[in-house]
Amino acid sequence: MKLAMTLMIRDAADVIEANLRYHHAQGVDVFVVADNGSTDGTVEILERYEKAGLLRLERMPGQLTEVWGSGRTKIARLAFELGADWVIHNDDDEFWWPLTGNLKEALGAIPEHFGMVVAPRTEFVARPGEGFFANRMTAREARFLRPPKAAHRTHPQVVLAQTHPGQIWLEDARTNIFSGRPGLRQQGADHSARPNMELTFAPSFPIRILHFPLRSLAQYCHRVELADAAKQLGASEREEVRIAYESGRLEEIYDGLVLSDKQVARGITEGWLVEDTDFRDYLAACPDPLNGGNAPGGSRDWSSERRERELAELQLDGMYALTNYVRRGKSGTMLTASRRARYRALNRAERRLKELERRLKHIERSRWWRLRPRPPRLPHRRSSVRRP
Repeated sequence: MKLAMTLMIRDAADVIEANLRYHHAQGVDVFVVADNGSTDGTVEILERYEKAGLLRLERMPGQLTEVWGSGRTKIARLAFELGADWVIHNDDDEFWWPLTGNLKEALGAIPEHFGMVVAPRTEFVARPGEGFFANRMTAREARFLRPPKAAHRTHPQVVLAQTHPGQIWLEDARTNIFSGRPGLRQQGADHSARPNMELTFAPSFPIRILHFPLRSLAQYCHRVELADAAKQLGASEREEVRIAYESGRLEEIYDGLVLSDKQVARGITEGWLVEDTDFRDYLAACPDPLNGGNAPGGSRDWSSERRERELAELQLDGMYALTNYVRRGKSGTMLTASRRARYRALNRAERRLKELERRLKHIERSRWWRLRPRPPRLPHRRSSVRRP
């Protein structure tokens, strides 16, 4: 089996080499990377891997929002052209972590009639300092309840709007009709005529995704700058960040996201954080693919009791991710994260309106309102026009 991984990145020099080194040790045979105009040394790193035959580099400059969908689709189809059997759609700050074996073994064990694996995602919390992120960030959320990602069998007609499982489908040039499927969505109604296009969700969840979104102040500030340039700070939930960026207060926002040792200890005690050094230790043991060396074993050095517990928790988190972020509508199509985000924004607006109405009623019942100064009433003037 040949395993490919796609990435669309920009200015990820602080993390991309660790990402490539880790996933190569996990069995990824080829990386298909779209660079969106990096200027921080990312391209030079990618070119070294390309020269070694481990990576296919596609340069895609321009505004990210304009090249995202077409770029993701292009590199997903390139994975098929390069002979890959499975493809993982990844981001530069995410690390796919199988609980048994390595990634190639985990995906190779999926039965033939299943074509997509959903991977729950969790975040490692931001920590103080500017050193290598994996050495500092060793506390993560206890459960994997973030929006999931997906790996799937390669196909020449795959289309990606996003890397979310419900935003991946297969294209049929004969029709533009979408039919909701329990896996990759398929354009076209005659499913019995094209059974090979059916790619359904596997009922097991063998892989976690470890996410490191906030690695340093400099990385966070640059991330906000790129989001502003791509006009991605307009959403209501990002208004605070946009205002802070425009007023030069991003450091204040970042400091509020960083957890101290005391806060981490409290989170572990309360059960919403866990200390996780397994990834740090595994990454440190991964050899440089450009210099050779043996990759560490994929299996974790865990007791059988811990492995069973971790697998059971991952199955629960996988079902939560699948049912909470990918649902079927009345028309049979997928209700995906983007639509759910709109519903959440509407619910937040309704709650805000109710809160303002409650405050207004409180003000109207107050003594100040009753005794407030009022403008004098003007004398009533009779109309000089007689009415019949």
